[in-house]
Amino acid sequence: MTSPVPPAPTPDPGLPQADGSEAPLSLTLLQEKAERYQVMFSTASEGILVHSLDGKALEVNEAFARMHGYTQAEMLAMNLRELNVPGGFRTHPERIARILAGEALTFEVEHVHKDGHTIAMEVLVSLVSGGDMPVLLAFHRDISQRRQDEAEKAELQAQLLHAQKMESLGSLAGGVAHDMNNVLGAILGLASIHMETQPPGSPVYRAFGTIIQASERGGTMLKSLLRFARQSPAECLELNLNALIHEEVRLLERTTLSRVRLVRELTPDLRPMLGDANALSHAIMNLCVNAVDAMPENGTLTLRTRNLGTDWVEVEVEDTGTGMPKEVLAKALDPFFTTKEVGKGTGLGLSIVYSTVKSHQGQMQLKSEPGQGTRISLRFPACHAAAPLPAQPESGAEPTTRRPLRVLLVDDDELVQSSVQMMLQALGHEVAVSTSGEEALGWLVDRAAPDLVILDLNMPGLSGANTLVRLRAQHPKLPVLLSTGRADQVALDLAEAHPHVSLLPKPFTMKVLRQQLGQFQVG
Repeated sequence: MTSPVPPAPTPDPGLPQADGSEAPLSLTLLQEKAERYQVMFSTASEGILVHSLDGKALEVNEAFARMHGYTQAEMLAMNLRELNVPGGFRTHPERIARILAGEALTFEVEHVHKDGHTIAMEVLVSLVSGGDMPVLLAFHRDISQRRQDEAEKAELQAQLLHAQKMESLGSLAGGVAHDMNNVLGAILGLASIHMETQPPGSPVYRAFGTIIQASERGGTMLKSLLRFARQSPAECLELNLNALIHEEVRLLERTTLSRVRLVRELTPDLRPMLGDANALSHAIMNLCVNAVDAMPENGTLTLRTRNLGTDWVEVEVEDTGTGMPKEVLAKALDPFFTTKEVGKGTGLGLSIVYSTVKSHQGQMQLKSEPGQGTRISLRFPACHAAAPLPAQPESGAEPTTRRPLRVLLVDDDELVQSSVQMMLQALGHEVAVSTSGEEALGWLVDRAAPDLVILDLNMPGLSGANTLVRLRAQHPKLPVLLSTGRADQVALDLAEAHPHVSLLPKPFTMKVLRQQLGQFQVG
């Protein structure tokens, strides 16, 4: 009995057969497949566009139409050219050639929304062959938010780099100012010594006077660098911005204000603020000079003050000058940027103003347009509590009895050592020199305490501040003059924290040194 022959297997529709052919799909399966693809096409979150090679839209899904603000019917009546695609495939023949060769390409384009705003798109395009004609299938993803996020990130990065640059330049300015203070101190000190030995009015006397004036001018420039480098004001006293403005106007009226008309709109009941009067005066002067320079023929300089709410006071400096284009305004606060001729500007003016404002926890705003002038607003926290009064100057009366002092000079700079030692000796004092804090502390252990220590605050190794702490432990009442080119809040706090300590700002003349030493010579 023979076994029954099994029936031949039914071909699986749509799968390859043993002979290499493909079984035909049933009408039902074709319908199901078409419906499945239609659902996927319609509900896809990405925009899908099928278009002819000449750009005619053949099929669009709801997402693509919604991205552009049109209905699907409106889009099917459109051509890609109507979407105004800058850099579209028609303007990139090499791109379309690669796509027609069968390569799927991803690139970015910009479409125009129906309401006119621009949409950034990431597009994946591929060629679909078969049927009556080849078509292009394009998947679109809206990347406008990503573009915006990247732009904001780039802007924050630029701000961070700018802040780091400002910090680096501030550190550099502080270091340069310290070294130059020592150089100017030596010049100023020796010139003042020799000037006192010459008959007043003699050619040599006048020559040394010129040297002293030049050194003092250099010292003023260094103070500007230090204001730029400083992160906090040198002093914090109660002051009135109206009074500062009146002082600066008096100075300007004798120099540059004759060329322009001055308008003062100062609020009479302006609230006081806490700050560094010298630094703020310098900032206001810088702004006024810049404003006058922007009005070479004539114009109006307006100075305003006002209270902003209960917590802020504001100063405005406005001119009717040439104004600044956007590209100049964007760089106006950058250190060393200037539009003035070579030799007529350092590019530090606005940078120092900005640094001064920030050190006072304030805000600065610039508004300017070509031909429309410039308005700069400075805002500062108002003062609500009583502030410490500035120390009263010592009486000008000279003590009738003076005695020579034994002075220990502690400084690492050879120029300072030599010049200050010569000044002290010229004033009749006995001087010992130490080149470091460690050496000075050892000197004090082995010898009798001097009458006075002149201590450099900025030294390598054991700093002046640390030297002072250890010196105080050995000699609690020994008078100390802290010599520094950076009389900032740190130096002021250090002097205030220790008894019998005063500041001796660099550079100084023999006259200043004589006045400082006078308080220790009575007896």
